[in-house]
Amino acid sequence: MNFAETRLLLALGCCSVVAVAQQPDIVIGAFEGKDLDGWQRTGDAFFAAPFRPDAGGRFSGFEGNGVAWSGRGGLESAGTLLSPEFGIQRKFINFLVAGERNLPATVGVELVVDGRVVRAASATETFDPAHALQWRTWDVRDLVGRKARIRVNDGSATGAIAVDQFAQSDAQRTAPADATTLLQESFRPQFHFTAKTGWLNDANGMLHYKGQWHLFHQHRPPSSSATVWGHAVSDDLLHWRHLPTAIPCEGRDAIFSGSGWVDVENASGLKRGDNLPLLFFYTLHPVSDSGRKSTQCVAFSTDAGHTFEKYSSNPILRTHDNNDRDPKVFWHKPTRMWFMVLSLSRNNADRDRASYGLFRSRDLKSWDLIQEIGPGAWYWECPDLFELPLDGDASRTKWLLTKGSGDYIVGTFDGERFKAETEPIRTSWGASYYGAQTFEDAPGGRRIQVGWMNSGPKAEVPNAYPGMPFNQQMSFPRELTLRTTPEGPRVFRQPVAEIEKLYAKTRVLKSLTLQPGDNPLADVRHDLLDIELELEPGQARQVTLNLRGAEVRYDVKEAKLKVFDRALALPLSNGRLVLRVLLDRTSIELYGNGGAVTHAKVFFPDPANHAVVLTASGGPAHILHLAVRELRSIWSAVSER
Repeated sequence: MNFAETRLLLALGCCSVVAVAQQPDIVIGAFEGKDLDGWQRTGDAFFAAPFRPDAGGRFSGFEGNGVAWSGRGGLESAGTLLSPEFGIQRKFINFLVAGERNLPATVGVELVVDGRVVRAASATETFDPAHALQWRTWDVRDLVGRKARIRVNDGSATGAIAVDQFAQSDAQRTAPADATTLLQESFRPQFHFTAKTGWLNDANGMLHYKGQWHLFHQHRPPSSSATVWGHAVSDDLLHWRHLPTAIPCEGRDAIFSGSGWVDVENASGLKRGDNLPLLFFYTLHPVSDSGRKSTQCVAFSTDAGHTFEKYSSNPILRTHDNNDRDPKVFWHKPTRMWFMVLSLSRNNADRDRASYGLFRSRDLKSWDLIQEIGPGAWYWECPDLFELPLDGDASRTKWLLTKGSGDYIVGTFDGERFKAETEPIRTSWGASYYGAQTFEDAPGGRRIQVGWMNSGPKAEVPNAYPGMPFNQQMSFPRELTLRTTPEGPRVFRQPVAEIEKLYAKTRVLKSLTLQPGDNPLADVRHDLLDIELELEPGQARQVTLNLRGAEVRYDVKEAKLKVFDRALALPLSNGRLVLRVLLDRTSIELYGNGGAVTHAKVFFPDPANHAVVLTASGGPAHILHLAVRELRSIWSAVSER
């Protein structure tokens, strides 16, 4: 019972209850004196006394006047800071931290009991000039009475760490989190892909070759001076194995987004040995103060994606503006030409006149602009152009031009021009889906899309995935189909069927009346779920699905699905609400009416909250089908050696 609950009982006349005030915090390290108050240093990284940020604002968010900082010997210095031994006497340990986001044993904070690390936290990127420290909390209720020490680590040659205000408390400063076990950390998604460490964004260069799915992505590993292409492979689209960087940066020049292609006909002439060339087209983005323009380049692999080389004739395309980017390149067999769709940015100064440029080449070296698609604000970044059969009929196909959000235009392409047959169609309504791309050469002609599930506004990004060694996640892979509807051909998205391999426990309910106040999911206490719901609203005004504190509410009168800060139109399908929901530790993906509309959102619930609630209000609704499937982690079978 907490103090507020005690006061409430007293106010209600429960006089037998004795109010006990919250106990005062026990400070372990505030770093305000002339020395480190018994904290022991190793190596040459940490100052011998508290560092006092100067008036220029080297740090912000700290308390008092000082912090402990590992910047004494420069970024390349290394060392540890170890607290005096103390007895754990409170429910939580709170502290402030900022620095290079990395594995906690490399750059981070660890709680050590009997020589074993029992809690850990990574630092938080300091993207802002003020290098803001952020609160972190460990829940240590199970360790009360044990002796412990806190160790602050800086084993990186490229980063540093600052800490402040370690204190035991009966109140948590933020949601408790723990990063002790790699790939099982508190906020690590368990069936969505994440990088092992560092920043991740746009999907890049995805292809399938010799039984393996290759996922490339924008990546900023802790040791990199700029963005690179990260790389992972999977045999089943589920369990991913992290591989070394595929395309490294060039000095401080970044490797921006692009596409991949299996060169089945060896049209590039790059084949060596038995493997087909795998081609990867990317934007080389120079540092902002260099005065140079972005250019389009190629890397390739001749050993099935084990090693990569940069094309000797790079760059393959220079354009007029500074920031043209994100080449989607493919070989068009009927015309025996290479085609590139490129985001033409107008130097990022006039988004309303942005367009996609369609270029053509015979040899990958000389490119002609044959069409500009647009202009308009819609034509912005990460284009993808591909063909889909209509209603599964390979003799009737349409071409889809998609953008980073996954929204699309249906049209035709004859090797000369892309002709739009629709206005841009919005299908993605959430705030966490961008940089989407589809796999090339997928078996059975499948078209599978993966997007970056961005965590929110740029100002909040550094503090996303608090205490974790990674930042950002990918969506779950979605299979795209093109179907005839009364409005014309439309794309439908659904989680790939491979998800069934993750099912651990299934509960199915059919033909059930959902009365106000009922919750048929009261006994569901799991944080990895695949939920399928089909119901007739009946007399209900609203139907609400609450997932670990995140509310998904359907308003029957408005025919809208409301989740977080978004509302999307979702008319009933034959009088029924049809909804599929994927719940992971830090994200929700929604698929309405068979995937006609989608929503994705990253959120950070209290790790202790596992509640799942399905309710109706205003009257009863009738559940036709409700399936709740618990999922296994994709990381449990992965070897990271």
